[in-house]
Amino acid sequence: MEKKVDDKFASFVQFKFHSLQYEVRTLLLATLVGIIGGLGAVAFRLLINFFFFILVAFPRVVINGNHTMQQAVTVLSPTIGGLIVGALVYYLASEAKGHGVPEIIEAVNLKNGRMRIRVPFVKIIASAITIGSGGSAGREGPIAQIGGGFASVLAQKMKLSAEESKTMVVAGVSAGIAATFNAPLGGVLFGIEVIRRDLRSFSILPLVTASVIGTAIGDSILGQQPAFIFPLYDLKFTPVYIPILIIFGIIMAVLSFLWVRGFYKIEDLFERIPSSPIMVAGLGGLIVGLLELSYPEVNGISYAPIDAAFDLAIPINVLLILAIAKFLATSASIGSGGSGGVFAPTLFIGVMIGTAAGLILEAMGIYLVPVPVMALLGMAALFSGAAKAPLTAIIMTSEMTNDFQLILPLMFTVVTSWVVSSLLLKREDIYTLKLRKRGVKFTPSIDTLEDILVRDIMIRNPLTVQAKDNVNSVLSLIRESGHTGYPVLDGEKLFGIVTEHDINRPGIDYETIEIKDICCKQVMSISVDSSVSEAFIKMLEKRVNRLPVVHSSDSTKMVGWITRSDIMRAYWISKYISTNEEYGLQDPDSWDPKYFEF
Repeated sequence: MEKKVDDKFASFVQFKFHSLQYEVRTLLLATLVGIIGGLGAVAFRLLINFFFFILVAFPRVVINGNHTMQQAVTVLSPTIGGLIVGALVYYLASEAKGHGVPEIIEAVNLKNGRMRIRVPFVKIIASAITIGSGGSAGREGPIAQIGGGFASVLAQKMKLSAEESKTMVVAGVSAGIAATFNAPLGGVLFGIEVIRRDLRSFSILPLVTASVIGTAIGDSILGQQPAFIFPLYDLKFTPVYIPILIIFGIIMAVLSFLWVRGFYKIEDLFERIPSSPIMVAGLGGLIVGLLELSYPEVNGISYAPIDAAFDLAIPINVLLILAIAKFLATSASIGSGGSGGVFAPTLFIGVMIGTAAGLILEAMGIYLVPVPVMALLGMAALFSGAAKAPLTAIIMTSEMTNDFQLILPLMFTVVTSWVVSSLLLKREDIYTLKLRKRGVKFTPSIDTLEDILVRDIMIRNPLTVQAKDNVNSVLSLIRESGHTGYPVLDGEKLFGIVTEHDINRPGIDYETIEIKDICCKQVMSISVDSSVSEAFIKMLEKRVNRLPVVHSSDSTKMVGWITRSDIMRAYWISKYISTNEEYGLQDPDSWDPKYFEF
């Protein structure tokens, strides 16, 4: 009885919610997603601290100064953490393995924003254990999957359309990233450039709303300090800097190529180990622990060494060794089956290389660009080249250091790195390369029907029948139009659908039986603002050839009709357009409409 009451209440809430104006309900959802993303970022940070205390700090307090035992803790903590995370991923959610962003990209662009409900819960624990135990990983991948995962759960519970679900998942990612790094604009751009990757027919307002709210929550609980402490410079930009900035951008592009390829090469080596995934993850943790014996700076997210590099507190030979050590530690930690992001490790490696480059220029007597500025450029350029996200790199770097006066030099180096890296990595980057390894082919326009809305191809003012009409009216329409299915209205409200199959049943008196008695009343419809791709998926799932199109805020108000033939025509026209645009085969004005008749 209680379950029925709960189901009725949930249905009532969904009905009232979907009756709201589209913009209103989108902002309400974005607000809720922003709150969830902000609180998720805070909870994630607290969980990392908790597991650090349990697995690292408390054991060190217990052994109280014994150097040999301290070293044992350094090695065993990430090893134990790896074993635990390997078991969580293996038994509960394989999507929680690795850096998380590729799974979000796949969910948004290939699965209509749908994720398994358990994924964000497993991810937040697995990543907190990996980082808290000393594994070399960042927070951006986990918080992206946590924020996006909870947004996906909300979208499924509220029965949102595919496009709304995608928007909310990206908004959840933006909110989590913004709250984690105190970077609201960077969170928005990360959601757009890294996750969605296609701005056509995509609304930015929900992302901004969620990102600002997530940042506000993070600031109120975690404080407003920037992620990194960067010394202020009154740098007067002149054209003299441009050659150095461009050359450095080229160098960082090549290094980003090596970073991406090397990371996945090591992951491939771990996957070939003939052992259980749990033991492999433990082995990765062991390797990280051994590296940390000599280079403790590579432990966890490693923000303190980045601040030290900005302050020029690390010798040049150590800088390069730390960059290599961080590369190996991150590849072992995540590639073996651990859970964590690659954003912070990328920044670490870029800062170390940038600082070293600045010191080398000074040793050569070239004092044009201050060393800390070179470190900042290295940070942004390596991420831009590895992730193919130049705007995110520029704005997020400025926000994380609370210094926007360096945008001009950042633009030259970051854009150069992005362009050269695009030539080296082609269409792949550190996130999509993992999808390609799994056999998932991803491009920003993977589905040509995603860019077309139902309203653009639907039949307006279709032929309809009334619920009180007799069956003869349907037979007349079939003979006159040749169509075999029609929407049934009760006055002006959608009542059902009647097909030729419904009336060709034995024992039906065509003169006396009304259509309402034989039609299908469980109407499956599609919103006028949905994509054609979503309509086609619905038809395939329910094995139907037609759908009534309803108003976005009133599922009983029919505004059109869409069939498989309409969808196939739209698909072939879209492919024909893209082919002609790519190869210039034919003037679109010369197309023969007969080619697209079905």
